[in-house]
Amino acid sequence: EILIAENKIAHFEILSNPEFLAEGTAIEDLSKSDRVLIGGDVTESGQKAVKALVNIYANWIQKEKILTTNVWSSELAKLASNAMLAQRVSSINSLSALCEKTEANIDELSIAIGMDHRIGKHFLKASVGFGGSCFQKDILNLVYLCKFYGLNDVAEYWHQVVKINDYQKNRFAQKIIEYFDGNLIGKKIAILGWAFKANTNDSRESAAIKVSEILYKSGASLSIYDPKVQ
Repeated sequence: EILIAENKIAHFEILSNPEFLAEGTAIEDLSKSDRVLIGGDVTESGQKAVKALVNIYANWIQKEKILTTNVWSSELAKLASNAMLAQRVSSINSLSALCEKTEANIDELSIAIGMDHRIGKHFLKASVGFGGSCFQKDILNLVYLCKFYGLNDVAEYWHQVVKINDYQKNRFAQKIIEYFDGNLIGKKIAILGWAFKANTNDSRESAAIKVSEILYKSGASLSIYDPKVQ
């Protein structure tokens, strides 16, 4: 609207070019990307704009790794990629709860699952839960879209990924409380790591924050240290 207001004959195209960079490895991810995704309108001018951006990326990315789609496919692919990764985290964390009720070992289970080439080993390490600014935000955006289009069952499916993540954080904190027989008054607990991911200083949506909040409200005194977080 601003461009048109300044120049009535101006013509421009809007492209979707989502990033798939992991925090802490952004430069490497950009130079050695699995794929570059470019979405544009399926009009002649839209495809001309797509081709121009493809030619820019082709200076350092192999063309077979550059995928062109329409705008909706590109935008949804970004949300879906993060949702699928987060789903794996919540899946293995849900299984960790079952392992603790049985004689199964979650690390052994993760290895056994990951050796199946159809599944792979990535994002199968049980943890306190995922954090960061992307996973939860993108899943909730996906949930919103599903609800907007009346896909309530699909929305609930993806919302369960976030619910399991919250469950895992609470479960982890409760296990600490149970270790001290439910009484943290006078107890001092050290927390090593505050960022949501090792070797970064980003504490947004960090699992450590939620766990620490529960422990503090239960009466514990906390000493928190992370060499990357000021």
